[in-house]
Amino acid sequence: MKHHRYAIALALSLALAPIVAGAQTQKAHTITIFAGSSVGGLYDLTARLWSRHYGRFLPGEPTIVVQNMPGAGGLSATNHLANLAPKDGTALGIVNASAVLLALFADPSARFDPRQFAWIGGRSMETAVCAFWHESTPRSFDDLRTAETIIGSSGPGARSYTHAIMFNALLGTKFRNVSGYPGGSEMSIAMERREIDGECGWSWGSLKSRTAQWLRDGKLRILVQSAMRKNPDLPDVPMALDLAPSPEARSVVEALLTDTLLAWPLIGPPGMPDATVSRLRTAFNAMMSDPALLKDAEKSQLDVDVVRGEEMQAIVDKLFDLPPPIIARAKAIFK
Repeated sequence: MKHHRYAIALALSLALAPIVAGAQTQKAHTITIFAGSSVGGLYDLTARLWSRHYGRFLPGEPTIVVQNMPGAGGLSATNHLANLAPKDGTALGIVNASAVLLALFADPSARFDPRQFAWIGGRSMETAVCAFWHESTPRSFDDLRTAETIIGSSGPGARSYTHAIMFNALLGTKFRNVSGYPGGSEMSIAMERREIDGECGWSWGSLKSRTAQWLRDGKLRILVQSAMRKNPDLPDVPMALDLAPSPEARSVVEALLTDTLLAWPLIGPPGMPDATVSRLRTAFNAMMSDPALLKDAEKSQLDVDVVRGEEMQAIVDKLFDLPPPIIARAKAIFK
């Protein structure tokens, strides 16, 4: 009887062996990257670039899928990641970094603390610009201070929204903000249809990739750039920092431009285990120096100048440690 039971167990183990082996060679899991913008925008393109390469550098080579979640200037995706997404590394997000400012100002629509996110890494820092259709009135930054100009935005939390408000409050522009566009692609269409004159907070990298033909044909005027350092592509375009009328105003502008340092961030939800965060960061850094990804990014016209997750985490912490008067002045602008 004992030998009979052994023979049955052996037969079962041999029969199940191919099934178990097959299961072990399957993909470990699927990772979803929630993109807080519509299809075709630069956040979406960046997420899809990562989806094609990230899995190769993670244990088990998981499948990476992108789920677009536009709405509220990227807040829909950010709130989802913070409050509903699993914390086991299977849910990540690329969200509008301007949402960090809403949390800094304790806006009730931002249901998260950016310091608690797992900042995995960024594709690059960014230069944002104000660009206007060639048939619109403004031809210099001074013109933006003398006449009303209609610009488009996604809504609170989006850079297209926050930069316009910042310029009106600190630099004396007269922008009239028409919000509600799902993303940059829709704003470009609105500009061409002459529904709006232009867009502020527009990523220079996005502009170069999405509307390269417009640049070649002279259909856009770039009147100001917002970044911590001047972009070499735009040597004659004034910087918002240099247009600030006082040292305090400049400090507020610097605070509000933090989003350009956190551009195109891959983040994970609060509460992820440290080991998971470390593994995701290591894989991200390896991916971003991989020749196949760099070739793919060049083909997609996406700049790569990696910002490490630890650096992004430090930038967020520093923002929340600013002097209270600077935070209060910045908050008053958006109230």
